[in-house]
Order: sequence, then structure tokens, then C-alpha cells
Amino acid sequence: MRTDSFQQILEDLNSSSADVEASALISNDGLMIASALPTGVDEDRVGAMSAALLSLGDRAGRELARGSIDRIMIQARKATSS
Repeated sequence: MRTDSFQQILEDLNSSSADVEASALISNDGLMIASALPTGVDEDRVGAMSAALLSLGDRAGRELARGSIDRIMIQARKATSS
């Protein structure tokens, strides 16, 4: 099944790099197709937020006359306590 293949690819991605902690394949409408997310992460919430980001990114791309977007990626650093 393709979903199993996607799942394996995401798990391989997470384990191949110390920089990748989570990954997901999400449809345009926020449906989680496959994911390799940390325990305790709400997949439905991540899917909904991702759909919102995609919609906003698409609108921004059109507003800036750049056409359709290629990807949306979230990259952040974990806050360290002082």
C-alpha cells in the first residue's frame, strides 16, 4: 500500500538526519496521509494548521505575483532555558 511506503520514507527521513525531528505528508485540506511525529503530537491539529499555512502561503504567492508555491517548511530551534 502507498501509505505504508510514505510512512517508511518519513521514518527514514527522521532517522537519517539529527536535524529532522518530525515529518508529515498532509493533503491540501489537512488530511494526514502519513506522519512520523513525536509521541503526544495531535495529528489532526497539525493537519489543520498545515492546511491553513498552505492556504496563506498560496495567497501570499499570488499577491506577490510569484505563482503557485513549491513547498512550505517550518524550521525552528528549540528554546533553551537560562
